Amino acid sequence: MAPAFEMAAKTLQKDKIPLAKIDCAVEKGVCDDMGIPGYPTLKVIKSGSFYTYNGTRQESSMVAYMRKHHRSAVTEVAATEFADFIKSERVVVMGFFDSGSSALRVLEEVAGDFRDEYAFGYIANKLTAKKLGLTMPGLVVYKDFDERWDPFEGTFVANDVRKFIKARSIPLLGEMSAQSFGTYAKAGFPIGTIFFKGEEWRKKLEAALLPVAKEFRGVVSFAFVDATFYERHAHQLNLEDKWPAFAIQDVAAHTKYPMDQSKDLTAEEVRKFVQAFASGSLEPSYKSDPIPKYNSDAVFELVSKQFVQVAFDRTKDVLIEFYAPQCIYCKRLAPVYNELGKSLKHNNGLVIAKMNAVTNDIPSNEPELDIPGYPTIALIRANDNKIIKYEGDRSFESFVEFIKANGRAGFGRMYQVDAAIVRILKARKQADHSTLMSELPGQLKFNSTATD
Repeated sequence: MAPAFEMAAKTLQKDKIPLAKIDCAVEKGVCDDMGIPGYPTLKVIKSGSFYTYNGTRQESSMVAYMRKHHRSAVTEVAATEFADFIKSERVVVMGFFDSGSSALRVLEEVAGDFRDEYAFGYIANKLTAKKLGLTMPGLVVYKDFDERWDPFEGTFVANDVRKFIKARSIPLLGEMSAQSFGTYAKAGFPIGTIFFKGEEWRKKLEAALLPVAKEFRGVVSFAFVDATFYERHAHQLNLEDKWPAFAIQDVAAHTKYPMDQSKDLTAEEVRKFVQAFASGSLEPSYKSDPIPKYNSDAVFELVSKQFVQVAFDRTKDVLIEFYAPQCIYCKRLAPVYNELGKSLKHNNGLVIAKMNAVTNDIPSNEPELDIPGYPTIALIRANDNKIIKYEGDRSFESFVEFIKANGRAGFGRMYQVDAAIVRILKARKQADHSTLMSELPGQLKFNSTATD
């Protein structure tokens, strides 16, 4: 990245936009304060605040990004520049009002949130507004799809303007792919996903469902997905291989609502389904293995159907390993994790559990339960159900120390581990684990009086 960064710095000199670099090996304290996750990381500093750089690492992208952030979030556009400006990006938000108006201040507030996604401008020329049939103050979203332009008809309140822009920034019935999924997710609305196979079916469904998409615009975004290429995504939404099919995915809430596939995919059925979702009467769908008939092993086998009941039991601390059967790191962890379960099995205030996160959905929208990779381990502690991610090494003693430090079973009393056992564990880190366990004085015990 260094050559592109140096070239961008030279190009931006004439704009009086400085670029700088920090050697985090030397200035470790500065980088720690900024929360730098890895190298290289690019940050934009404006008015003393730090923002994540959202562009690419090419010179042209860095130059365009910094120029855009250097100028006002909302550009004043002359009448002679109007025609070109509204075609300058895929989505352009244009205000029609005087430079001192309160409507401009609202647009500037909104533009501060979305300047990376859309272009914002305003024109104070009343004649231009009159030619377009607009009264001032006015607002129009110009785009290169659907109706090409959408006039705002509400009051100039920031939240209303923000929601309007987001709803108009995506097509009424576009096509979603791996490349465009982020655009739909950023819009912030649940996604009504229409799975199809074959262009003939797509055309039929588009004609039938366009009125439904218009009716629920701003509530649910509608998008086509070609099941030929994205069959796996349909499975993730708990749909079977039967097409066409429809499901609503609420990305923010981590929930999904597959429509009954025994019903025909008609406008009437889809309208009723979306209306039920919008009213809150639909229950989300969670993929789950059957509840085990016997769960007497050292490690409790957790499934989605009983997740809330077990994981959020306020009388117990629950340590959960989220694993994938094919994960080599999960297989390496298994002997240690099983030994942990055996050693702590008789502590009534603690559950050592694991869950196959491939065949079971997690019925929770807590961000701490997102699974970035396998294995992911978290403690849901007693009393307040606070979720604490495990970030330590995968050794027996590290798990013990983690539970000791974060456990809360017993209404706020912190677990204490027998001091002699902890000393043995620390002294014997290199010992064969099974040998180490055989030398411990009985089972590992928790009590409320010992100190370390």
